[in-house]
Amino acid sequence: MSTTHALIVDPPSPLREELGGSLAAIGCRHSYATMADAPEVVQRRQPHIVIVSARSADAAGEIECLRRMGQAACRPRLIFVASQGSEELAIAAFRSGADRYLRAPWTVPMLHAAVLELVPGCVPADVVNPVLVGGDKLVGRSAAMCELRAYLARVAPTTSNVIVLGETGTGKEVVAELIHANSRRASGPFVCLNTAAIPEALLENELFGHERGAFTGATASQAGKLAAAHRGTVFLDEIGDVSPAIQAKLLRAIEAKSVFRLGGTQRIDVDFRIVAATNADLSQAVRAGTFRKDLYYRLNVVRVELPPLRERPEDVPLLIDHYLRHFNRELGRTVGRLSDRAISMLRNYDWPGNIRELKNVVEALLVNLAPETTGEVDVPPTVMRQLALALSAPVSERERLLEALVSTNWNKSRAAEKMHCSRMTLYRKLQHYRLDQSTSLSDAPRKYS
Repeated sequence: MSTTHALIVDPPSPLREELGGSLAAIGCRHSYATMADAPEVVQRRQPHIVIVSARSADAAGEIECLRRMGQAACRPRLIFVASQGSEELAIAAFRSGADRYLRAPWTVPMLHAAVLELVPGCVPADVVNPVLVGGDKLVGRSAAMCELRAYLARVAPTTSNVIVLGETGTGKEVVAELIHANSRRASGPFVCLNTAAIPEALLENELFGHERGAFTGATASQAGKLAAAHRGTVFLDEIGDVSPAIQAKLLRAIEAKSVFRLGGTQRIDVDFRIVAATNADLSQAVRAGTFRKDLYYRLNVVRVELPPLRERPEDVPLLIDHYLRHFNRELGRTVGRLSDRAISMLRNYDWPGNIRELKNVVEALLVNLAPETTGEVDVPPTVMRQLALALSAPVSERERLLEALVSTNWNKSRAAEKMHCSRMTLYRKLQHYRLDQSTSLSDAPRKYS
């Protein structure tokens, strides 16, 4: 396929050279046009990509230029670069047709990632980074998400173990699936195990399997998750909650590339890649002596850190649209979009449960609307009240944890559900913040209703 042609629209002098040089570095042919000429140039030259940079805070002219090019018969992919980013500008850019939104301070790798995602295969293979297959599952056009997809495309084909760090609900399992799908093991199995959801007495059996007769009720031999992932990838979620005894056996399996089933004496050779995930600070756990240093170094070869949703608010409208489409299909609805007022409100929310919480809110939103509702909608009053409560108060993790415990009368299972985490993670947080039933709501500066 021919080299990508990019059209750069009316950039200020310093940015003109930076954009041109960045595109040339990946073999991307580029030319320039004024805002007035750009729509006509798009029709005549049919570039693959158009990059529009905002010169002012409101950027009314640039937004109109985006809109006109987005309506062209030979519509190019559109990248909007803002030096003075704002919530309103991001919404206006996306609604006018922008495919990617880069907010200062953007980096050259971010621009490269955006170009390669939008026009995969157009740039000569010997001058580009690989493209992440299935990268659209990571919904978002923010600089952080562009950089994440570019990084995953580089590390997925390696054989190294990976540790994925991020708050609850940021999409760690999705990242693990993408790493597997873009690796040399893609044709092999992808096996998942949430280590925090399984009692310690059963976790060893889940990992390593057992022989017939190993314990009461073991009427047949069973392969563990590690053996099931032979020539594939095993995803171990909440690895920070694994006990020291299991850590030692897992380390031995990684080093020896073999396992012994419970009750068995035969060594079983296994070939697996580990993608481990946690929302805990493992380096702190190593210092505290609760997580083995040697296992940490075995896992922490490739380190992927997922940004919380509150750090990329420009992605909130895209996620809302994504889940609106999803639940429209699932619930048989025809809701078109949320109002600007609703989107602005949801962008300003801090999303302690991250993408998982946003998905739940969109589902609640559709369920609370009348079945015949179509077109543009606002946030229903029931959902509005819940969000207004959250928006009116500080949202430190300690305060959210204390509120969840008090509101459930210290029922830890229900509190863990409200916090979108496992019971083991909840217990770890209780220890970290030194909370027990003697702690009262007055110990937190937040007002509760």
